[in-house]
Amino acid sequence: MKGYKKWVNNMMPEQRRQKIVEILYKDKSETVVNLCQKLMASEATIRRDLTVLEDEGMLERVHGGATIRSNLPLVKEDTFNEKEGLYLLEKKIIAKVAFSFLRDNDSIFLDGGTSTLELAKLIGRSRIKLHVFTNAPHFSQYIAGNPKAEQFIVGGKIRSNTLAVVGQLAVETIRRFRINKVFVGVNAISLEYGFTTPDFEEAEMKKAILERGTERFILADESKFNKVALCEILPISAVDTIITSSLKDTELKQKFETAGVNIIEASKVI
Repeated sequence: MKGYKKWVNNMMPEQRRQKIVEILYKDKSETVVNLCQKLMASEATIRRDLTVLEDEGMLERVHGGATIRSNLPLVKEDTFNEKEGLYLLEKKIIAKVAFSFLRDNDSIFLDGGTSTLELAKLIGRSRIKLHVFTNAPHFSQYIAGNPKAEQFIVGGKIRSNTLAVVGQLAVETIRRFRINKVFVGVNAISLEYGFTTPDFEEAEMKKAILERGTERFILADESKFNKVALCEILPISAVDTIITSSLKDTELKQKFETAGVNIIEASKVI
């Protein structure tokens, strides 16, 4: 808690506003009072931040607080280290549900996301027999704990932001394989615009991974829904299952299922 307080107190205005947007994406709306408590800022500071974000078209002011606008472009792409600690509990339960789909002798692909990292850790602590492909070299240290997991690391250029391997060499390598089950994380999910991410090379990589999977899983906490990023990966219909922490918007869930996508809420399973 002390570390969190120090981090919040040292935030720049732009970082605090980004955090406000993240909170609103998760909760859809929030009061000024609650934002003050969560961000340890004065009411005047939060109101100024909300005014700036409203002028930028990021949110709508309501009496006593604000609501998020749906299907907005992502403000920025966080680094792997920045994302790793966000929604950690949600990512852990998502990974547990994903792990339940694994069977001995499966061939699987884990892309370089923070939710898939939690799945890699579970594999490393198990003794399930797998062929594990990944474009995340840093996953290897966790998977290596399982002597029955044979690892294949896709080579290419490593992006400093995500620590994931991308590029044409990596894409061409992936296209040589047919994988039983692929597990991919995304930055944004929208019924209209599908799965998107801020970087073109990441989008091409994730698309190639999903296209080589027999069963295709998206691992994404609730904050990823109703967002749109710059680069399209694939439409919603291109995957079989989205494993999320929870999805309070029942109407949205029904629309995804009508489109043929199975939504699993991990919080209701674990």
